[in-house]
Amino acid sequence: MSRNSFPQVVIVGAARTPIGVKCGTLSEFAPEELAALACEEAIRRSGVDRERIDTAIGANVYQYTAPGAQDIYFPRNVALRCRLREETPGLMVQRICGSGLQTIINGFQQIALPEAVDDAKIVICFGAESMSRTPQVIRSHRLRSNFWEFADGGVLEDTFLAGLNHTLAHTNMMRTADEYGSRMGVTRRECDEFAAQSHARARAAYKQSHLNGGDVLRGMFALDATDLRGREVHLARDECVRQTDIETLAKLPSLTPHGLVTAGNASEISDAAAAVIIADRSEAERTGCSFRFAIAGYGVCGVDPLVMGRGPVPSIQQALGKAKIKQEDVGLWEINEAFAAQYLGVEKELGLDRERVNVNGGAVAIGHPLAATGVRMTVDLINEMQRRDVRYGCTSACIGGGQGVALVIRDLEKT
Repeated sequence: MSRNSFPQVVIVGAARTPIGVKCGTLSEFAPEELAALACEEAIRRSGVDRERIDTAIGANVYQYTAPGAQDIYFPRNVALRCRLREETPGLMVQRICGSGLQTIINGFQQIALPEAVDDAKIVICFGAESMSRTPQVIRSHRLRSNFWEFADGGVLEDTFLAGLNHTLAHTNMMRTADEYGSRMGVTRRECDEFAAQSHARARAAYKQSHLNGGDVLRGMFALDATDLRGREVHLARDECVRQTDIETLAKLPSLTPHGLVTAGNASEISDAAAAVIIADRSEAERTGCSFRFAIAGYGVCGVDPLVMGRGPVPSIQQALGKAKIKQEDVGLWEINEAFAAQYLGVEKELGLDRERVNVNGGAVAIGHPLAATGVRMTVDLINEMQRRDVRYGCTSACIGGGQGVALVIRDLEKT
């Protein structure tokens, strides 16, 4: 392989759980439990011998949502739950809303490195989030006189809300979307229209899903499991999706200075997991794994934190450059709808055709379980690419703090 050629890393398995609404059906599952379910399904679909998986790379943003603070063991515990080889290491990555895509990028990089540096050939990449379980904590420092005791008068903190603030930049995620949308000329009406469309697309996708006898959302599997309370759970749809319309959304109060963001046109708080298995193409062929899609390029960029929602713009451009294709070559997009105002800013800046973006609904309707989102979008993208016979697809997300990430996927069956 020449220094300038892009390594052939293929996707051999992919699956995602349904997305549970906040404090809903999946709220009693720890992230590692959801991730293990998604990974098991991805392994089953791929036909990969789990003994051949070399590395497990996981993402979980809101730590300490599992019982006993076990999230620090998240990727390792998932690997152990899935009965991977004891020697298979686990790695946690964290790039906030881009964490899921980052697991795939990290896996790609490990496979692409020369064997003398890293000999990984098959990597399982996954993300999971239990936003319902984000705790309230008391911020109190340990006493110098006794490590095991704490000072009185600690500050009570909602860890979920704390994560939405970016104190260094004196802003929060809603305000950044509001600011970016305003700069791009986005209106409140457009935000509400977009939110209504996202829900309408998601409702239509559910009606046509493979779980209802159709051929849509084939990456999703029906989740049958027992939650932490011992309750038998069956979920076969994205639970956040609801019946709504522009008139209803227009009545909701604005939450931001420019008036663009409301509870109805922001992404849903949710719980879910997703997983993909990627492999060196030669290894996949040697071991008899079937595949159709390859990673063609990726991009990660920083942007002004005050308009963090702009992150997909430069990261997509970077990813397209690595893939050596033009924007018009992309037949299908999955761009995270952190906020309607944020997505619409990206759409306007890039001149995207919305008929090819988030065709089965996006995060405003189905939810944005932070670390799971990037992998979820990849799972949905490749299945919809196959359904629509699309050669190139691209998925991207903005990232809190002012970043963006993008991944380009190629259908190898199309020349």
